[in-house]
Amino acid sequence: MKGFLLGLFVAGLAFGGYLYWKSAYTPRVAAPILAPRDAGVTAKKKRKRVRGATRVARNTPAPVDRAELAEAEPEPEPVKLSPSDLRTVAQGDDLSRPDVIKMDLGDTRETRELTQDDIDARFRSEEGAILECITQARPDQETYVPGRVTVKFRIQRAGTVRGVRVEAPAILQKGGIYGCIKKVVGPMRFPASGGSQIVSYPFTLS
Repeated sequence: MKGFLLGLFVAGLAFGGYLYWKSAYTPRVAAPILAPRDAGVTAKKKRKRVRGATRVARNTPAPVDRAELAEAEPEPEPVKLSPSDLRTVAQGDDLSRPDVIKMDLGDTRETRELTQDDIDARFRSEEGAILECITQARPDQETYVPGRVTVKFRIQRAGTVRGVRVEAPAILQKGGIYGCIKKVVGPMRFPASGGSQIVSYPFTLS
């Protein structure tokens, strides 16, 4: 019994010596020392980047491709139109005068009145040319000209056109819209009918 207690005592001394040796020779990590706040030094922290923009110096422009430069080029400023430029002006023949009818007693052919479909079918074939006249009469491609253009003309009994009148903003009249449209509408030919009539075609500007 005494031998067992002596062995237990020796084992306890050996274990205590081992723990003392481990604590004495194991390197310790020093705790971080925080500087006082009033010293003006703070621990470095990862900050979130704030997105924004800065002005590029003129001497060192940022490299961009030619496509971006072309898109960035300022567009030409549109022409400033005065109220007199936008005033509707009529130019052309007086369509209020009565049509001269030549009676041919020997002509017994029956003629009918032209329907709107008959007129539209012929006029529609020249509509593109009239739109081109409106485009050419504009001061430029960027300037917006509000209002409308109205094309009026008289169709005689024989189907020929006699008298063309164009109502449009003054700025378009200055650009020669009447003369251009008259060259398109004047030579048009329609089916013969029992009487003359005046037709009108409005075009809204955009």
